[in-house]
Amino acid sequence: MKNIWDRDEDIKPVTDQEVKVAESELGVSLPAPYIELCKYQNGGYLMYDAFPTTEPNTWADDHVSASSLYGIKKDGILDTDYLLNEWDLPKNLVLITGDGHSWIALDYRRQKEDPPVIYLEEGNEMEWHEIPLAASFDEYISKLYNHEDD
Repeated sequence: MKNIWDRDEDIKPVTDQEVKVAESELGVSLPAPYIELCKYQNGGYLMYDAFPTTEPNTWADDHVSASSLYGIKKDGILDTDYLLNEWDLPKNLVLITGDGHSWIALDYRRQKEDPPVIYLEEGNEMEWHEIPLAASFDEYISKLYNHEDD
């Protein structure tokens, strides 16, 4: 797996016990590649800032913003339930990054292991517009890149 972190020495790695507690609290099995990344650095900014899309969105015509990744902690993925309720988002997601008006999430609505990754953004009438990004977290990480504005 490629290194994705814009390294921050102050962010400590997640422990196996913290992973078990998080999976129990969330009721899911987190993707192994995600856990592996969090064992190196438990969340933070990435060396990349974009993920390609074929569907235009409010961010751009050909990509979404992907400059950070939540860690396995409070102020990370453990805030998912609160944020799903606060923003009236679909249930059975684990939010891995976002800002309130757009989110990237692991989608556990149809499967409890190795979920696809989706992008959600506010649409009309308080509806959420959903764009599939990757079939797995591993695929998501492999396609991150740096977008250069022309």
